[in-house]
Amino acid sequence: MQKVELDVSRGELLRDGEVVRLRPKTLAVLVELHAREGEVVSQQELRHLIWGQQHGRETGPKQCIRELRRLLGDSAETPGFIETVGRQGYRLVGKITVLNSGTETTGTAPLCVGRTTELRSLADCAAAVRAGKRIVSLVAGEAGSGKSRLVETFAATLPRTADFWSARGQCIPHPGAREPYGPLIEIVTQLAEGASRKRVLRLLEDVAPSWRDLLPQLRSGREPAPMPTRLTDTHPDSMLRELTALMERLSQQQPGVIILEDLHWADQSTLAWLLSWAQRRAPARTLVVGTYRFDELDKSGDLQTTLHYLQRVQDFSPITLDGLDETAVADLLKRRFPDHRLPASLAGQLRRRTEGHAILVDAIIDQWHRDGVLESSENRQAPEQDITEIVSAISRGAGKFIAGEIGRLDPYERQLLDIASVAGIRFSAAMLSDERLEVEKGEAVLDRLASVRRFIQRAGVMAWPDGTQATRYVFRHALYQEALYDAIPAANRQGLHERIGSRLETAFKSRTGEIASTLADHFERAADWKRAAVHRGLAGLTALERGAITDAAAQFRQALVSFAACEPDPETHTAECRTLLGLGAALIVGDHFTTDELRDVYERAATLAGRTNDPTTIVPALAGLWNHHLTKADLAAADELAKGLDDLAEDAPALYAMVAHNAVGQTRFFRGDLAACLPHINAVCSAYDTNHGAEASVLFGEDPGIVCRQYAACVHQLLGQGERAERLYAEGMTLTDTLEQPFGRAQMLWAGALIAREREDPVRVLERATGLIETCEAAAIPFWRPYGDLLAGWAQVVLGNASGLRQIHEGLNAQAAMNVTLTRPYGLALYAEATSRCGNPVEGLKALASAFKIIRRTGERWHEAELHRLWALLSVQTGRTRNASSALRRAIRVARTQNAVTYEKRAQDLLDRIAGQLT
Repeated sequence: MQKVELDVSRGELLRDGEVVRLRPKTLAVLVELHAREGEVVSQQELRHLIWGQQHGRETGPKQCIRELRRLLGDSAETPGFIETVGRQGYRLVGKITVLNSGTETTGTAPLCVGRTTELRSLADCAAAVRAGKRIVSLVAGEAGSGKSRLVETFAATLPRTADFWSARGQCIPHPGAREPYGPLIEIVTQLAEGASRKRVLRLLEDVAPSWRDLLPQLRSGREPAPMPTRLTDTHPDSMLRELTALMERLSQQQPGVIILEDLHWADQSTLAWLLSWAQRRAPARTLVVGTYRFDELDKSGDLQTTLHYLQRVQDFSPITLDGLDETAVADLLKRRFPDHRLPASLAGQLRRRTEGHAILVDAIIDQWHRDGVLESSENRQAPEQDITEIVSAISRGAGKFIAGEIGRLDPYERQLLDIASVAGIRFSAAMLSDERLEVEKGEAVLDRLASVRRFIQRAGVMAWPDGTQATRYVFRHALYQEALYDAIPAANRQGLHERIGSRLETAFKSRTGEIASTLADHFERAADWKRAAVHRGLAGLTALERGAITDAAAQFRQALVSFAACEPDPETHTAECRTLLGLGAALIVGDHFTTDELRDVYERAATLAGRTNDPTTIVPALAGLWNHHLTKADLAAADELAKGLDDLAEDAPALYAMVAHNAVGQTRFFRGDLAACLPHINAVCSAYDTNHGAEASVLFGEDPGIVCRQYAACVHQLLGQGERAERLYAEGMTLTDTLEQPFGRAQMLWAGALIAREREDPVRVLERATGLIETCEAAAIPFWRPYGDLLAGWAQVVLGNASGLRQIHEGLNAQAAMNVTLTRPYGLALYAEATSRCGNPVEGLKALASAFKIIRRTGERWHEAELHRLWALLSVQTGRTRNASSALRRAIRVARTQNAVTYEKRAQDLLDRIAGQLT
């Protein structure tokens, strides 16, 4: 009989040594049949698992089965390998050996007692994943409760049940802000360096180019890309979307397990991906298993929020580990001392003394073994009094035990592990010394410790840009690293951090941005504030590039703390200014324009920029201040800043000139000078190039090409050019899709809803306002959300749903809470019209009175004509016709002055309609 083998990673079928290449879908079908050997797999299951919603899913399974039979020399009539079972499906009946599936393991499963229920739960999750479900299972427990051991045991059993690929990411503790997507980058790296390297690299190229670009060492045949000094073409939304697509495509051929350890240290971006992944409905044969300390949740608000939303996900499977019970401790003792007849009380006393803390129970049993406390002796039963003395000497905490273990190290081992604890939970010998011979000597000692799993274990190989290679190690538990670190004298710790940071800085040279967060941690602890600030600022830029706005703001704030401790000099001032600009951009997107922090950030940036006389820093700083004053409707201050920007435009690069035009144009729009604003807005629209979008988002928080189309659409609508307004709206929406900028999308949706409202199309207003609300919720954009509520509420009322009035009120309150004054008269006008339609024009007149008070104070007059028209309309409804005529004539006069054709026509129509009532 012919020998048939399947090489999963290469996608090749071997018949008696003859190699046959399989198409990806055909390979996936054969892998699925092999994983369920002897079982009937229906066509519907194959379509669901492998094709999902893709084209070709109806006939795909049949075509792949025919192809496999041809390649195997098989037939449906006399099946030797694949049998057709009636109308049920297909069954693998022949022997096929799987090679290189990417699931090979070394060693045996770790000893894990007392966790039968939890292991069964994870096994059930794996089975459900094989059937096409995407499941997230998070294992919670205190430090040392056995979370990692449980997950390791589960992972070690996978190859015996199915051909799963797996990858593991470790979240690392940082004293400052955390690196965005850190553990996920580690997972993608593992997959790209594993047995399925070719397939993963192909998928990275096809569906996850942003992740490919983050891992330049994986791009075979290409020079590593230099670390960017400003935003590249990596777009914010693409990071989550691309990683999800990568994992979904990878699981089509082979189910997989992603392990994320210590999520209580996870960055916000990693948690955002985890939640996004869990909430998707499409098939994905991938199980995500995470661990976290539940006693750290009070310090990890991001994780707490993520868990809150995960609880609502159907296929979320939480597991909580308590201390080992007495039965589990007894089982562990029996396994570790198989030749003893131990007294029945030992397990209970050990359980009580240690409170069932898994790592402490395990460590104490190890110590008993080493010290020969319970010598092996067949049929020997230890006296009860001896056991009592043994148990009474057990410490309740792991600290004393670990300190004793540390004391057993020889001086050189202790020295190495001390330095390693400063390097971090993951480290290599190359981080511990600059001398090559010392590195080699240290690695030999570390490898000996790792071989017996004493404190550390191997974790692959690391390679640095300078060519250095070394074995990577990881502390077996964070408690070990923490105990070693805490025992080092403070001055020694500080010096070690400086030396390790300098070593890494030298090794990575121009690519320090890849480890900027790590470098910043070391230099902060070394009190090297200048280098700490520079690297922390670069870490913030990296976060901003990846769309991790919350992380970016945290990194920039931390950088500013370090800058404050620096000795001032021109170089420091420039670096601090650019950090402030980055923080301003993050605040604009992640918060809103009117916060005191944003004002202070841009005022400080403007001060520093003025010392350098550099337009590339002065323009962004002044633009940030202009945005702040404009949003608070301080139009006098905004106008002065806009003029200053306009004066700088001639000597500035094109992008900066566009920002200046945008400031002048917007300010004139809100002051009601529609004709004067158009040349500036049109100048931006005509000069704009999408290549500007990336840099603009970092420097200004918004894209000038999008924002000018936003206001151009509004202006043309007021000028009575509705078709032109809609074209500009469509252009802006296309641009936001191209640049993948949710903030810009929110801006355009507001403009689209506004022009639809001025065209009296409530259905389209509701559609666009609802889209605005959804965009703000999905991308965490607080500033534009109230605008969506105002317009959606107005549309609801016009369409006959009076509950929309409450939504308008909520929008107004939200704007007030953010101290947003700009466009508040417009929101009050929407509220006034809605109350009128709900039969309460008196309330509407009160709202209009407040609106008039605001425009008299601020000078925001672009909507003034409509306010006068509404005042006339509501006055007539309340029987107060005396002033209606003069209000309408005032509306027409203001509209003509502004050339606001839409408002003039609306006021004239009302005047004509109610003329009889006014006489």
